[in-house]
Amino acid sequence: MGKSSFCFKQFEVFHDRCAMKVGTDGVLLGAWINPGNAMRILDVGSGSGLIALILAQHSMAQVDGVELDLEAAKQAGENFSNSLWTERMCIFEADFNFFQNTSYDLIVSNPPFFRKSLKAPVKERNLARHTDMLSYEMLIQKSAQLLSPDGRFAVILPTDSSDDFEEVCWQNKLYLSKRCEVIPVEGLSPKRVLLEFSLHRSTIERTTLILETKDHQMTPEFSDLTADLYLDK
Repeated sequence: MGKSSFCFKQFEVFHDRCAMKVGTDGVLLGAWINPGNAMRILDVGSGSGLIALILAQHSMAQVDGVELDLEAAKQAGENFSNSLWTERMCIFEADFNFFQNTSYDLIVSNPPFFRKSLKAPVKERNLARHTDMLSYEMLIQKSAQLLSPDGRFAVILPTDSSDDFEEVCWQNKLYLSKRCEVIPVEGLSPKRVLLEFSLHRSTIERTTLILETKDHQMTPEFSDLTADLYLDK
């Protein structure tokens, strides 16, 4: 049985009632994105609230999460309440397809990404991992509608899904501004990609991040990125 919670330097995330547990993807997205001067941030498919908590730590913004699964939303709310930033965090138990709220300066998501793949036997895990309830198209369209004029939209995806995702963003006038290919172990091919979009065209910043050396030690780059998150070993 896995641990019921994961401790970071400034907060603890309980995730035993969430289909998708705390993992590297969420940490990567939360650590990689720069909130800048964002005053309102939205985490779509918030799950345990991990990404929202990282962004609350890294900003002074009001940070909201939206989560369809009731138990996950309840647990995210508890994680928010137990954090240092509870007064500026809020979870909405809602379907993002029909979510109506104010505009946001930054929208982030670690979205469901298995399309046309074999499904797990647990309903909640399927909702978290597959695009049936929240397609890429709907995620992109809805995010574009909710962004403030200078807002940004950021996701983490499997590398082989990124071209399709970028194309749908382009169709919705969301333009790629940053792309970071994530290599799990030195010498391997990228497995994930971090993408940031805006409503304005700009020169695209392209980078690569290697997580581990060949002898499976954390690289200095990844260590620096997560220095204020992971507890010292």
